[in-house]
Amino acid sequence: LAQTPVMWKKRLHCAPPKINGWPEMVFKDEQLARLALSSAFEPGDESIGALVAEFGPAELIDRLRTEPNEPDLGRFGRRWQSHNWLQDAAIELERALDDGIEIISPGTPDWPTQLDDLHERAPLVLRKKGPLGLRQAASRSVAVVGARAATQYGVWVAEEMCAQLASAGWCVISGGAMGIDAASHRGALALNGPTIAVSAAGANLAVPASNHSLFARLFAEGAVISEVPIGANPNRRRFLVRNRVIAALAPVVVVVEAALRSGALSTMREADAMGRMLCAVPGPTTSALSAGCNELIRSGGATLVRNADDVVAGVLRVSDDPGSRAQNAATINLFEQRVIDLCTPRSMSVENIAQGVGVSVAACTATLHLLERSGFVMRTVKGWRATSVGPR
Repeated sequence: LAQTPVMWKKRLHCAPPKINGWPEMVFKDEQLARLALSSAFEPGDESIGALVAEFGPAELIDRLRTEPNEPDLGRFGRRWQSHNWLQDAAIELERALDDGIEIISPGTPDWPTQLDDLHERAPLVLRKKGPLGLRQAASRSVAVVGARAATQYGVWVAEEMCAQLASAGWCVISGGAMGIDAASHRGALALNGPTIAVSAAGANLAVPASNHSLFARLFAEGAVISEVPIGANPNRRRFLVRNRVIAALAPVVVVVEAALRSGALSTMREADAMGRMLCAVPGPTTSALSAGCNELIRSGGATLVRNADDVVAGVLRVSDDPGSRAQNAATINLFEQRVIDLCTPRSMSVENIAQGVGVSVAACTATLHLLERSGFVMRTVKGWRATSVGPR
């Protein structure tokens, strides 16, 4: 932190925090506020999320600093007063700049808006290491989860399915853990496909350490994202709460292998609560690691899938459902409507659409993928065209 206050103003776009004798700032920077709050409080805390939604992150920090005993703040005021979390956030931001880690928060271009489906449980901020654009990749994605102690059968199915998904242009999202998670990432990377690991540790860490070579490829070609501070170690709770992020990012979640009591099934429950499509790969009736998948299929809780073609067909079937399309129509915003209008009645290239609505090609592509997922536009050999049924 051997920086002058002038240099800090250039890098943070705000006055420096009270570090090394600098005067305390009038706190305004929202992204730094989110970093500080996410360092002070564990991810997925609905109460903190509700306070951020009510006051905004910067005003909430002002209240925590000046009125820590206010009844509405509860235990959070005491926690905030116990440490200089703003200083930690400033140090982390400097470290992120040095280590090539991107800070993504609501309102920034790379924020995946489907995370807003988590409401008060949405991440306060994400740290991302790797070149893959998060919003664009997640807009056309499949989450694949399963047992850490996977069988040879489960590993083979996960690798084959994710390689097929990658070849069809789908991003594979998983948790970076041993077993099915690692096999899913490896399958996508085998065909140089996009893949995202949602980590329970800091975004710069390979966890577990035995997956070091896999994370090296994710850092170089894909993306590792995390809610917790850079360098933070995982714990049991963090592994469980990150499952909601995996579930929220993708329109469909596939479980390859899972016992009757499995962390992978918690991801399925989270996905089901948000209306995501659930798929399961059947396994031998004698295998305890397939018992959870087989039960989901038997009870009708998940669609039976054998390969990537089954998964993609299921996603497209949901997109073609008029009832689903009508429900999604209520969520179409004015910007998305402008994109759809430009795709009517003839196909348009993404470059022309981006120019017409005044955004970057990357941002336009992400929006088109989201609209494709909802069935409002489709790709043709000449570009993008609106479907016959729209949100009007």
